[in-house]
Amino acid sequence: MISLLLTLILTQTPVQTGKLVVLDVSARTKTTDSLLVIRTVGIASGELVTPNGLRNELADAVRRLHSLGLFSQVAVETTRVADGVNILFKVREYPKLKKVVFHGYRRVRLKDLEARVKTKPGEILTDKKVFDWKHEIMKLYKEKGFLLVKIKPELAEPDSLNRAIVTYEIDEGDPVRIRNIEIVGNEHFTDPQIEKKLVNRQKAWYRKARLKEDEFIKDLDRITEFYKERGFLDCNVLDYRMTYDEGWANITILIDEGKQYYFGTVSFKGDSVIPEERLRKLVRFRKEKVYNTKLAQATLTDIYGAYSEEGYIYAQVTPIEEMRGDTVDINYSIVEKQPATVRLVIIEGNEQTYDKVIRRRICSLPGYIFKRSDIIRSQRDIFNLGFFDDVTLDHRVADTLGSIDLIYRVKEKSFFGTIGAGVTYSATDKFTGYLELQQPNLFGRGQQATIKLEKGGRKTNIQLGFTEPWLFDTPTSGGFDVSYLTRTYDYYDKQEISGGLSSSRPLPLDYTRAYLGLRVTDAFIPPSSISSDYKSDTSNPFNIYCDTIHKTSFVPSLTLTRDSRDYIFNAFSGSAVTYTLSVSVGDIRYHRHVFDASHYFPLFWKFALMGRTRLGYITGFSKSDMVPLYERFYPGGTGSDGIRGYPDRSVSPREGRYRIGGRALTIFSLEYKLRVSPQLSFLAFGDAGNAWNSLDQLNLSGLKRGAGLGVRLEIPMLGLIGFDFGYGFDREGGGRWEPHFQIGRTF
Repeated sequence: MISLLLTLILTQTPVQTGKLVVLDVSARTKTTDSLLVIRTVGIASGELVTPNGLRNELADAVRRLHSLGLFSQVAVETTRVADGVNILFKVREYPKLKKVVFHGYRRVRLKDLEARVKTKPGEILTDKKVFDWKHEIMKLYKEKGFLLVKIKPELAEPDSLNRAIVTYEIDEGDPVRIRNIEIVGNEHFTDPQIEKKLVNRQKAWYRKARLKEDEFIKDLDRITEFYKERGFLDCNVLDYRMTYDEGWANITILIDEGKQYYFGTVSFKGDSVIPEERLRKLVRFRKEKVYNTKLAQATLTDIYGAYSEEGYIYAQVTPIEEMRGDTVDINYSIVEKQPATVRLVIIEGNEQTYDKVIRRRICSLPGYIFKRSDIIRSQRDIFNLGFFDDVTLDHRVADTLGSIDLIYRVKEKSFFGTIGAGVTYSATDKFTGYLELQQPNLFGRGQQATIKLEKGGRKTNIQLGFTEPWLFDTPTSGGFDVSYLTRTYDYYDKQEISGGLSSSRPLPLDYTRAYLGLRVTDAFIPPSSISSDYKSDTSNPFNIYCDTIHKTSFVPSLTLTRDSRDYIFNAFSGSAVTYTLSVSVGDIRYHRHVFDASHYFPLFWKFALMGRTRLGYITGFSKSDMVPLYERFYPGGTGSDGIRGYPDRSVSPREGRYRIGGRALTIFSLEYKLRVSPQLSFLAFGDAGNAWNSLDQLNLSGLKRGAGLGVRLEIPMLGLIGFDFGYGFDREGGGRWEPHFQIGRTF
């Protein structure tokens, strides 16, 4: 233990009535600059002092030196010389921390210990710090049920640079486990019913039942909350007792349930902005039903939310409860005050992204009345840009009139796109090497640019694209892309050169946008690539040799979409509905219709349910027109037309031994997802779908069914990695499993 020492030595007895002259003030230190000590004490050479005055000044000087927090010992030595005095301050510095060492830990990870003992090499090492670190280690062990832990700190002798090592010797002991929890005084609910609400629970074969001391007091509150949610508003924990026996704890909790209450009448006072009829629709409970604190609190939250939506964020809503026997009448006393107006919109944290890229996603502008839904919408739209790891909102009162400043704080991703090379895999294209430069936030302006080169045994693709999301600073987007593609299918190769223009603009309907596109494509199937087996099959009326000449198509398209998903990259709530009409003119003449709708239903905790329907139809303008095989629907595997549990492009009509694709498509999907984080999800899925030659042949009883499990992982600079393992129930030759693995592609 570091001691504090003050020594006042007067080597000669001064004359009590005379004054002394301070001849010299000096300091003896080890690592500290002596001038710091001399300036801190406040005593100067040449000063005239009385002996009593000197004692007081020296005492004050010692206190000032200790207040610096640098010294464990301070001593003062005075030497009398005739009518003068020399003063010497001797200090002993606290050592500086070299490092902290832990010994004896086995059941707690080192990184957890280091996280609790937050140290910086070189910081001043005081007794208080050593004790505080010990206390934090004790708290960590007690949280994990090790109530018998013993911790002894040891401070090594400082080295020549006055640096010391602190060692914590840890005797973990055995964790205290809960053998039994007994509730006394409970008449309406059993012990197991109450215990389910507790963090500390008694032993079971599947549970370690370690006693967490810091949670126990909270458990007592959880018991009263359990009762209040069931109408027992007077419930109280009277006492509790813990006994220990060889590492086991027995807990007895004594409660007084009180009587059960019921909801009575509801009234409102002071409401003028929102009609009472609308407020009553927000009430989540009904008269004569058992009182529930959760429902009462949820109602209060909804009333506040309704006022916030109208801009009355300063409104005060006070529920006044009046007891009538076992009935609780509630009167909501409302003080509405004035609505809040947005004065400024401030953006913080964007180091690379221009302010205007973010501002054009914000609904609440200066001068607007504050609306809660606009704030939530703005936060969602900024996050869906894909540039930020986090988007948080804060506000501050701007003036006495109640105006507020909105502050959007963004945390930019460490990368904005993909610059790299690698290998992707799909059942259709097998292994494909790629080189890709993709930038969704070019120069911080929100512009999107893509350069991609893919080369594999069955696919060669060169693609260049650019999109300006706000053309001429309007919400109209404009973009172009060009590509060259060769692809090997089961019995032919396809070569294609295409280019396209696209534009989109939001519609007056919420979350809705319209897209216009024009694509020019020159497609060609080399005769030498057609399988020799195909040539020998004269029964095939869809002769692929019709497509061995260059065919140019002009395809204008219209897409209408409504997307209210909370996070488009890994949605948990909301919906996305899209309809696309494509019309091809030129050498190839057809019209294609695709409808896709998905809806996400949050369930509980981090679980969500997603339902999806995809419908498609493609046909020529006259009976003589034939839709090329490569423009038809080939469901199966993954992708937009995926049916998991089946190989890619394996679910479509046949003519002879060859798949010719379908002109009508139906796919249904259901996913039960656990979103661990925005970057990691696990899911169970069920798919059903098929493709037919015409609408007349469409038969829902012929849907091909699949089910299985999957995982999604988003990795910076690589994109989405997904693995699904699906079982196809209706495969040719009998049901069996099919793996689906993709890198760098969305499912």
